[in-house]
Amino acid sequence: MNTMERMRRAVVIMSVMFLGAATMTSCSKDDDDDKMSTTFEYAFNTGQVGAGTEYSGSHPTNYFATMQVEELDDDRSRISVTLNNTVDGQTYMLHAHDAADASTTPNGTPYNETPNAAIFVQMAQGNGGTVTVSQEVDFSYDYITTAYSGFFVSHDPTQPISTVDLTTYLVVGGFAR
Repeated sequence: MNTMERMRRAVVIMSVMFLGAATMTSCSKDDDDDKMSTTFEYAFNTGQVGAGTEYSGSHPTNYFATMQVEELDDDRSRISVTLNNTVDGQTYMLHAHDAADASTTPNGTPYNETPNAAIFVQMAQGNGGTVTVSQEVDFSYDYITTAYSGFFVSHDPTQPISTVDLTTYLVVGGFAR
């Protein structure tokens, strides 16, 4: 499959995928301070978002991620991502990409290819097990979990970063969905 065919397929798939590639695992309200918290699971990219998008590389396939969004005071949130089964010594690039009209992006992707640091951009150092990184953001819990339209991506640290080749993504799914 050539690059243009892969990109066209990715546009369709990413648009559909936004509806549910990640799974919400819990939603709770802390009785002590009435703050909301929700956790989402992101499975290893085995092509759940469509044919031709499955991960292609040497990273172990038992890798997965969870994202917890916590409500903070003053319409702020904390986003924590936990990576499971990381490779020791490898640096994982994690971030949000805003959803976009594919006809307006340079490579026809259904997302802006530049990560949105105001929502989530982190690096995590693999340790052979589980690592967690967090970022406090100036957006409300409700905005992050219901209104923000974007994608969560974890790149393979053993390959060059590509914002258009889904086969290099270890996990990919709707952000906080």
